[in-house]
Amino acid sequence: MDNAEERKRKAAAELEALTKPISQQAAAKARKKPEPVEDDYIEDTVIAPPQPTEAMFYGFVGELARIGVQGKGLNRVAVSAAFLSFLGANIGRDTFLMVGDTVHHPRLFTLHIGRSGQGGKGDSQQLTHRIRKRIELTHSGLLGQSHSGGLSSREGLAGLIHDGHGENKAIDDKRLWVIESEFANVLHQGRRDGNTLSTALRDAWDGSDIKPATKKFTAVSSAPHIGIHANITPSELKGLSSSRDIHNGFFNRFLMVFSENVAHVAFPSPTPESAVDDLAAQAADIIRYAKGGYPASSNGLQMHMSEAVMKYYDAIFPSLKKPFDSDIISTLLERRAPYVLRLAMLFALTNKTHVIEPKHLQAGLAWVNYAINTVRYVFADQAVSPQARENRAHADKILAFLGKHPEGAGLRELINDCFKKNLSTERIQKALGCLLAENPPPIEQIDTETGARGRPGKFYLLKTGTDKTDKSQPIEIKGIIKVL
Repeated sequence: MDNAEERKRKAAAELEALTKPISQQAAAKARKKPEPVEDDYIEDTVIAPPQPTEAMFYGFVGELARIGVQGKGLNRVAVSAAFLSFLGANIGRDTFLMVGDTVHHPRLFTLHIGRSGQGGKGDSQQLTHRIRKRIELTHSGLLGQSHSGGLSSREGLAGLIHDGHGENKAIDDKRLWVIESEFANVLHQGRRDGNTLSTALRDAWDGSDIKPATKKFTAVSSAPHIGIHANITPSELKGLSSSRDIHNGFFNRFLMVFSENVAHVAFPSPTPESAVDDLAAQAADIIRYAKGGYPASSNGLQMHMSEAVMKYYDAIFPSLKKPFDSDIISTLLERRAPYVLRLAMLFALTNKTHVIEPKHLQAGLAWVNYAINTVRYVFADQAVSPQARENRAHADKILAFLGKHPEGAGLRELINDCFKKNLSTERIQKALGCLLAENPPPIEQIDTETGARGRPGKFYLLKTGTDKTDKSQPIEIKGIIKVL
């Protein structure tokens, strides 16, 4: 009897399994734990939008940004970038910093990148415009010119602050703040045959004279002091970026910041008049201090780095010059070092001091780090190629191996002992070439006379003081940039 009951139970179970809905079978299968995957085979290549750190909002700039975003849903980065560009443009050429034989004035070209309807590109400038107009009303002659009509040619730019031509008297004050709400138009102009606007803008960032490209137009602007705040969408920037403008130094003269509104506010609150008055008074005080005797005098107020800043800057300088894995990213960020200095100058001047202290340098570094993350995000598809990632991984493995073998290693040892014969000679040599091409190279190649079969041989040594891993890239730590 028991056997009969057992047979019935088994038969019922088999029937139930045969008639079980396919969806239930799939669900049961889905509930099974997936096979484990080794971490070495997982590579997350997603690049997130840049995130600001508190170090970017040091002192007066941070206070202005805090007030400017209240009740509006704006991003502090966008509000600050517009003001920093305005401030640098109105300081003039009396305050300067010497680096070697190069004279730096605190001019900024800022490029606000954000999607249409999301970036708040126009709204984020409005507080700076209100401050500018208030200063013009209460402190006549303190500011330079501003121009928001768009740029079209070298001649047009020179004509705004010319040395005099025809019956037009020379404009002695060469300070000019340009607001280019449609930077795409500038890029379109650069594509026209014979248009040299991009060359003129490169000269303007350098502080060099802007001279006409033809003899038909006689306007010249000597020793200009121009700051630019421009707006563009990510798709326009990538779609209109020519290889020429990327590689000729035009784009890397712009401090690129991706910024979009943090909230959608139907009825944004206006900044109170009393707050605008107070901010305008403080901004005017800063500009008066930094302006010195300009335009009557030039390069009369020299800024200096404190001893602590000199040590700090010397420590982080290699990371500011180190190339990235992508040539395009490296080119777009080539002017990281001068931008750190120009920003540090501005933050020091907001404290009304001509001595750059660590807090000022850290603020400049924070902005440059944000620009690095902006470029990586906007140009994510060109940030790192699979081949470059592969070369970097192999190079890091070689550095780690040489770190454990201070006597050095030849190609044979790298093939057999470092990579266990799992990597081709060609790929190992390519990784060695990448390491030797770095500036400065972390390894050195030594030629010997006792190679295989009597032929000259080579081996590789880790340079003294070089760590076995790459730690020279600046990273964010609680709002302060440090080099690990």
